[in-house]
Amino acid sequence: MQSKHSYPFTAILAQDDLQLCLLLTLVDPSIGGVLATGDKGTAKTTMVRGLSQLMGTDFPFINLPIGATEDRVLGSINLEALINQKITIVDKGLLAQAHQGFLYIDEVNLLNDYLMDVLLDASTTGGYPLEREGISQWMNSRFCLVGTMNPEEGALRPQLLDRFGLSVTVKTPTDQKIRSTIAMQRLDFDSDPTAFYERYAVQEQNVKSQVLAAKEKIHTIQIPEVVQEHCAALTIANQVEGMRADILLLKTARAYAAFHKHTEVSIETVNTIASFVLQHRAKEYTPPTDPENDTDTDTNPEKEQSPNETNTAPPPNTTAFQLPKAVQEGLQFAAPKTGTKQKVNLEALHTISPVSYPSKPHTELSVVKSITAYLKTGTFQKKYKQLTTKSSVRIVFLVDTSASMALDQQMAYLKGIIEKTITSYPLQKIQYAIVGLQDTTAKIIQEFTSNTQHIATLNQQLRTAGKTNLGAAFFKVYELLRSLNFQNTQLFVFTDGKANVGATDPFQYAITTYKKYLSKLPKATIIDTEGGFVKLGRAKRLAQALQLDYRMAAEY
Repeated sequence: MQSKHSYPFTAILAQDDLQLCLLLTLVDPSIGGVLATGDKGTAKTTMVRGLSQLMGTDFPFINLPIGATEDRVLGSINLEALINQKITIVDKGLLAQAHQGFLYIDEVNLLNDYLMDVLLDASTTGGYPLEREGISQWMNSRFCLVGTMNPEEGALRPQLLDRFGLSVTVKTPTDQKIRSTIAMQRLDFDSDPTAFYERYAVQEQNVKSQVLAAKEKIHTIQIPEVVQEHCAALTIANQVEGMRADILLLKTARAYAAFHKHTEVSIETVNTIASFVLQHRAKEYTPPTDPENDTDTDTNPEKEQSPNETNTAPPPNTTAFQLPKAVQEGLQFAAPKTGTKQKVNLEALHTISPVSYPSKPHTELSVVKSITAYLKTGTFQKKYKQLTTKSSVRIVFLVDTSASMALDQQMAYLKGIIEKTITSYPLQKIQYAIVGLQDTTAKIIQEFTSNTQHIATLNQQLRTAGKTNLGAAFFKVYELLRSLNFQNTQLFVFTDGKANVGATDPFQYAITTYKKYLSKLPKATIIDTEGGFVKLGRAKRLAQALQLDYRMAAEY
């Protein structure tokens, strides 16, 4: 007998961002829904179904299949009643059935464009007109829209992407204890769903009460002027088109404040939810900074620098590190002798020196910082934006770990290059990350870290297997960098270029993906690992198509 209980919403672990976004859209459905992108098997459907259960039997959960017809989605006239009973009865479509509940769409990027337009309009206006067989009727359809997608299977049109109020990147947990806990909890639930649910019944009721209380309270939440200006500053800084992002920042922050029983929205609240609103709208998302922790804001008026003054001496604590010219220009190679193979000159990677960035005149007024300082001290002081660059160099190693790399000891050779690089500068501010191919897709093996011992261990554990999906690998690099500054990052791609999976034309798919997501990288180098007597030269073709630096790597 099938249990009446779904997996409890409050029992789901390691997906805090998605859970928060779903709750905020319940508090204020006009936010317009949530788009979850990323890994499969991360409890996205379970979470939405569990939240529907938490809200009660009068809160429907409707799953819209990709292959649904227009009549199934929008509604139709009941022909049997019309013919036999001579009466007109409208059969509600899935959108109308989802009224006051959840509408869930898996692989939303594959949905028909017309249906996508209709459902997004319905999610923001609360309904849609149904025109059928001379009948015109308004269908109420105010729901929380949740879409999930794998970007490797195709992207949403930008105008449709913008219609989702919030966006979350969902990742598989990497913590060993969390993964084991999740697995055991699932076993417990499958063994006795009712008993498992009862363990979380109090938590479920508490969350429901919190949501309902927030819905009642939301229109009483105050939004100070300084917060309004902060939202405007964020959208301007992230070059967001239109005004939807400004409105959604305020709505989402207000819902967050109501959910957490605050009386007004704070700048900290806006910063907490900003990525959900901006990361899928910004040309290059830059996380906001907390004014409370800004180290460049001097509250002593006697020490304040005039905007006309120019400090030519480097200020203290503004030392950053950058790769030397040799590395910035790509891996350097020894001049090949006649009849010999080119080799990587590793010494080009091993001379990093500190560089002090000079301070620039403070000429651009920071409205948010000035107002914040005034609210704290009661004295108005002009605060100027910090123009001194403070950053560390980031290096991404994209390693082709497909089966073809096992030939001629290519993988062992590349491991040596990577290890020599990451162990040479233990005291320098360099962060490394590794992206590798996995089966028919790709994986972020290690996000940015300065722990060279850890990343060296991971490097030695790399194994060759599977096929080459360079398009997926390039997208994983984008996921790694999407919330960071591309300008401080250099990408090294170790591959033979033999893309053989990912789309109908895997090679072109790799080119298209790179141009779409990584074209802003200031420097990227294709290092050709192809060995053997007969060479196809695909890595070189890839570098030429993308206009990237190209080098060859081979043993003597």
